[in-house]
Amino acid sequence: MDLPKDLNLTLKKYKDLRYGENPHQQAAFCVDGSKSPGFEKLWGIDLSYNNLDDAYGAWKLVSDFNTSTVAIIKHGNPSGIASRENLLEAFNLAFEADQVSAYGGIVATNVSPTIETIEAMSGKFFELMIAPGYSKEVLTRLEKRSAKMRVIRADLPKDDFEIKRIFKGFLVQTPDTVQGSKSKWKVVSGSRPSAKVYEDLEMAWKVVKHVKSNAIVVVSDLVMVGMGTGQPNRVNSVKLALGQAGKRARGAVLASDAFFPFEDSVDLAAASGISTIIQPGGSINDERVIADSKKHGIVMIFTGVRHFKH
Repeated sequence: MDLPKDLNLTLKKYKDLRYGENPHQQAAFCVDGSKSPGFEKLWGIDLSYNNLDDAYGAWKLVSDFNTSTVAIIKHGNPSGIASRENLLEAFNLAFEADQVSAYGGIVATNVSPTIETIEAMSGKFFELMIAPGYSKEVLTRLEKRSAKMRVIRADLPKDDFEIKRIFKGFLVQTPDTVQGSKSKWKVVSGSRPSAKVYEDLEMAWKVVKHVKSNAIVVVSDLVMVGMGTGQPNRVNSVKLALGQAGKRARGAVLASDAFFPFEDSVDLAAASGISTIIQPGGSINDERVIADSKKHGIVMIFTGVRHFKH
């Protein structure tokens, strides 16, 4: 996708929202001309700016996966995400990853939810659920479950320009849709990982793209068990992710959305038992970081692709 020389937008207000990022702010959802909104609210109270923003982020995240996947999103970041053939198991694992943060979050599934999954949500407070579709039985159960929780059906995300207003103009960029093939990944420390570890690495690399920078994700057995986000320095994000993972970090993989500038993050990962690190590479200190990984017996993989999200 190339940026055009001229970008003409004709925005039409589709619907007023409950409020903006805060209750004292007004907000609306607008579409470009006659385009479809890409979603439909099937149940629940009015949507707010944050509801839609988080729902879209959650939807883009789960749509990156082919296996049945459940993500729970809070304030724009996943508190838990898991992939399983059984959707109920995926939901339970995503919820158990961080039950505190899941409170008041958004549940996203990349397949139509099962009635068993909806029943497992009983007694847990969620603001919204988003999925590609719902059976009549599931929708009826969701309506009985809560008069307030928003239920959204969404179309598959479409690659389009990302636009942000600043000063008296706009920042425009193409979407971060690059598909980093593992065939292009380079093992720079240790031996080539097993097929099972590669599955965890692929999941971690997909998830970290959707976490706000500086982003660190820890994955074990196709479950995100730790996440660090939004810190001014990378090592603090590593501390947050490993602290959340706790004992589950032992043998797990760790993904970083950008390179490690120093060895400190590798030292922390080693102390927690991380087996494999995946990162873009490209630091002036790459050789030092690689040497530190070898010292600790950690496998390190360079992808050559960065995934900042601001």
